Amino acid sequence: ETEPSARDIAAIIGQIKAQKIPAVFLENISDDRLIRRIAAETGAKVGGTLISDGLTGEKGPAPTYIDMVRHNIKALTSALEH
Repeated sequence: ETEPSARDIAAIIGQIKAQKIPAVFLENISDDRLIRRIAAETGAKVGGTLISDGLTGEKGPAPTYIDMVRHNIKALTSALEH
């Protein structure tokens, strides 16, 4: 819920590079600029948006809890398969 410090961001970037993490993910409730910057600096791709805090409206991708889980699993597996 708080913004990460410059030291925190540097540690995350170092860990992504060291572990060759292929993808990072956005959350539907947060500003995406930091994740996009981390992706650009590490070479990881942005693997999509995960729904992390509540359901969407009836016409959205996650109107039920099961739909939310399916959406997130699809985003994760799709980004990590390639």
